Amino acid sequence: MATPTEHPTERPTDARPTPARRRRPSARTVVVGVLAAALLAAWYLTAGGVPDPVYGGLVLVSAALGGATLATYVPPSGSTWRSRLGCGPCDVAAAATVVVPPILLAPAPAATMALVAVAATGFGLFQRRDAAGASCPV
Repeated sequence: MATPTEHPTERPTDARPTPARRRRPSARTVVVGVLAAALLAAWYLTAGGVPDPVYGGLVLVSAALGGATLATYVPPSGSTWRSRLGCGPCDVAAAATVVVPPILLAPAPAATMALVAVAATGFGLFQRRDAAGASCPV
C-alpha cells in the first residue's frame, strides 16, 4: 500500500534516467565523409609523397578525420545549410584544420609531421563535434 505522500503510479526520483539513443548518421553524411576522406587522402599524399608505410598510414588517418570533420557540416534532409554551418570562430577553426596537413607535409614528409597532421585534424573533429550547434542555434 502506498504511503499518503506517495502515489502508486509515480516513479521514485532516484531512478536513473534512460540513456538517450545515439543517432546514426544519415546516408548522405556517410557518403560525403567517405568522398571527402578519399579526396583528402589523395591531396595529402601528393603533398609529401609516401616515404614509408607508417607515414602513409598516419596520412590516411588524418584524411579520415578530415573527411569526418567535413561531414559534420552536411545538414540532415529537410534542414538548411545555415543550420549546420555555425557562426562562431570554432566552426571556422574546425574547417581550417582540414587544410593544415598539406602545409605540414609538403616541406618535410616524415612520420612525426604526419603525427602532427593527425593531431591537427583530430582536434578539428573534436572541436566541431563539441561545438556544433552550441554556439548559435538558428
